[in-house]
Amino acid sequence: MVRSVICGGFLSVAVSLFTVQAQADKPQRIVSLSVCGDQYVMGLAERSRIAALSEDARDPRISLQHEKAQDLPITRGNAEEILLLKPDLVIANRWRGAKTVEILKQSGIPVLMLSLPVTLEEIEAETHKVARALGEAEKGEALLGELKAAMSSSAQPEGPRAAYFMPGGYSAGQNTFVETVLHSAGYRNLASEMGLRGWSSLALEELVLQKPDILIMSFFKGGKFSLSTRLRKHSALREMMKTTPVIDVPDKYWACGGWFLFEAINYLKGKRTS
Repeated sequence: MVRSVICGGFLSVAVSLFTVQAQADKPQRIVSLSVCGDQYVMGLAERSRIAALSEDARDPRISLQHEKAQDLPITRGNAEEILLLKPDLVIANRWRGAKTVEILKQSGIPVLMLSLPVTLEEIEAETHKVARALGEAEKGEALLGELKAAMSSSAQPEGPRAAYFMPGGYSAGQNTFVETVLHSAGYRNLASEMGLRGWSSLALEELVLQKPDILIMSFFKGGKFSLSTRLRKHSALREMMKTTPVIDVPDKYWACGGWFLFEAINYLKGKRTS
C-alpha cells in the first residue's frame, strides 16, 4: 500500500514536471503587430499566452476572429509600449513597423517575421513556421486541414472568367493568393489571362472592355469614404454592374494570405452558378 502511494506520488511529480517543461518550451507572452499575425496567434495560442494583438484585431471588417479579440490586450505597435509588455515572442512582417522591429531585435526580443504566402505550399510552410515558433505544431496541422479541404477540388479551366477589382483600380494577377483562391473556387482569373502579375493596376476602361463573366470586389465597403473607394460610384462601373453579376467578398476572408483563406474559397464556391 505504501509502495503504491509512493509510486503514485512519483508519477504525479513526473507528470507535473513534464507539463512545466512543455510550457517552458512555449512562448508565454506573445505580441502580434499585424492583422495577419493576429489570426495566427488567436488560432494557435491559448488566451493566457497572448500579451497583445494589433489594433486591427478587433475590427470586424478585416479581422476574421474579431469577436475573440474583444477582451484581449491591444497594442498600437510602438517599441516603447511593446518593451513594457516584456514579450518572449513578437510576430511582425516586413511591410509594417520596420523601425519598431529593429529596436525590438536590438533589445534582444525574439521576432518572427511573416512573409506573404501565395500558393498552398507556401501557406503550409508559413503556418508550420508560426506553429513551431508557438510550440503548437499539431494545432498548425489542424488549421491547415480546413484550407486543404476547401482547395481539394481542382481548378476549372472553363469556369467563369472573374475580374477581381479593388479600390484605386487594382487587381490581382499571377503569383497572388487571390489567384490561388479564385482557382480553388473554380473561377478563371481575368487579370492573369491579361498577363498581369502580382498586385497590378487595372484601368476601369480596360475592365469594361474585357467584359468578364463575374466581377469580384472587396475593400470598397466599410471604413472611411475616399477617392479610391469612390471608383465604385463611377458611371461606367455602375453601368457594367447592371449586367455583370457582382460578388462582394467580405474583406476579413482574405485580408492577407494564410490558413484562413478557406473562408474566401468556400464563400466564392457558394456564389458560383456555373
